[in-house]
Amino acid sequence: MTDTIKDLWREADAVCFDVDSTVIQEEAIDEVAKFCNKGSEVQKLTSSAMSGKMDFREALSARLQIIKPSLQQIRNFIKDRPFNLTPGIKELVGLLQQKKIPVYLISGGFRGLIGPIAIELSIPLQHIHANKLKFFFKRRLCRI
Repeated sequence: MTDTIKDLWREADAVCFDVDSTVIQEEAIDEVAKFCNKGSEVQKLTSSAMSGKMDFREALSARLQIIKPSLQQIRNFIKDRPFNLTPGIKELVGLLQQKKIPVYLISGGFRGLIGPIAIELSIPLQHIHANKLKFFFKRRLCRI
């Protein structure tokens, strides 16, 4: 690592990490799709979106329309399929926190899926900036 990069890390006021394929080794929406038996359909859209063939909103909406996860499926997924942290991320976040450098998790993914990751890394939940899944019920709206 060059001295310039090391200096940037040492002097940072805050550090923001992308989550999918950075903090964790997986792409969360692809893993949810597999869990809901829609993996191959969604993977094609993810590849298309990452290659720039679709804009983010269009790709996200299309993938959610395929998966159509229920609140219970999301809860079961979080319980049954914890994500794999990228090697070294826990130590890096810990070092930043020891130096009192705030760490944020930024994602085009979903806050409800990122919460357990933040907890594992001792990152305050208010330091997550991501989309929210909304589930509509007859009398109330549930957000995760």
